[in-house]
Amino acid sequence: MIPAGQSLSYDSAPAFSTPLRFFLTAPAFGIATGATLLAVPELLDSRWTPGALAVTHLIAVGFMLSVMLGALLQILPVVAGAVIPLSGAVSTVVHLALTIGAICLAWGLGSGAHGYLVPATVLLGGALALFLIAAAVGLRRAPIAQATPRDLRLALLGFGIAVTLGIALALVLARDVTLPLLIVLKLHIGWALLGGAGVLLAATSWVVVPMFQITPNYPVALTRFWAMGTGSVLVLWSAAVLGELVSAEFALAIVLTGSCVAFAVSTLRLQRQSRRSVPDVTMRAFQLGMASFIAGLACVLVAHQSDQAVWPVLAGILVLHGGFVSVTVGMLYKIVPFLAWLHLTQEKGKAPNMKKLQPDTPVRRQLMAHAVALVMLVLAAVGGHAVLVRAAGVVLVIEFGWLLANLLKVIAAYRNARAAS
Repeated sequence: MIPAGQSLSYDSAPAFSTPLRFFLTAPAFGIATGATLLAVPELLDSRWTPGALAVTHLIAVGFMLSVMLGALLQILPVVAGAVIPLSGAVSTVVHLALTIGAICLAWGLGSGAHGYLVPATVLLGGALALFLIAAAVGLRRAPIAQATPRDLRLALLGFGIAVTLGIALALVLARDVTLPLLIVLKLHIGWALLGGAGVLLAATSWVVVPMFQITPNYPVALTRFWAMGTGSVLVLWSAAVLGELVSAEFALAIVLTGSCVAFAVSTLRLQRQSRRSVPDVTMRAFQLGMASFIAGLACVLVAHQSDQAVWPVLAGILVLHGGFVSVTVGMLYKIVPFLAWLHLTQEKGKAPNMKKLQPDTPVRRQLMAHAVALVMLVLAAVGGHAVLVRAAGVVLVIEFGWLLANLLKVIAAYRNARAAS
């Protein structure tokens, strides 16, 4: 199913390699996250430890942002009708700068070598600026009335604000720039996770969930008002943070939580109405993601009212690994084989069934490893024992290594099909 009024332009799709380079690099940052947990088991003691800051950005920037930018390079022309000029060259430069910048950022935060934060901000800021300019050029003629193109614009704006705030934080650490650190940090987290990643997740879900999971369309009121309404409340919340209005900040945080829960619950309801007789594994990944978002948002509210260090850590684990990583992996398992099938069809006029390009069994096993990793991370955060943290690190390395192996198998199947006469 395709949302009403939404047309897809597959002829405008970029070369397969354009988004693929982002998708294949991303799991390496997940592997690095697991390795960091193995090496620094005390990093889960607090969200402020250097190790915690490093692994947060390995996931948020190295894994999530890589996949999101790669997906946007595909989604903007196909779904939003925004053809990005010189997409191959743009993707090459953005990918290289993003990858090196994410490495510098994680190393600078984790090791205390804050000198690495300056090149990190230059590379990451430059990568996103180039991407935003190219996307803006492509979006000039894209229809604004449709939900996904409109909300993609809002997500790009959110990412721009989040990166600007991140650059400010890096300058505080690396160049002793005087800024209210906690206030800027709160704003950075809010705009990165909700204004950028959250709105992008919703904008893509309007299309991806009905199309790939064979569900009814999202309610019209939700697709029409959710992103704009959530963004407006986020602006008010930001004003409350800047004004240090603690009660107003908490009240608006409750409103934002309710908005996110409404999206998650609506997604779960649609999935229960899927025309699939048996839910596939990627639908299960989405369900795990939505449930984790709800649990993580509850932890966010508790953390507002509690001084215990465990609540922010649990919130980060549930929202990032349980929520965004679950959904991102689920989308990867749909997008990559679909793109392989699409490009084979366009090049050769026929293609193997997507189940042959990507069999269910290895995907199911990898997602089981992902779920085990989530449980291990939660237990490690609550228990605080080094053995639990290291065990979680081992499972994370397995999880993301398995994800990379599964994606590489799809590429191998694609190449074999291209080579076949």
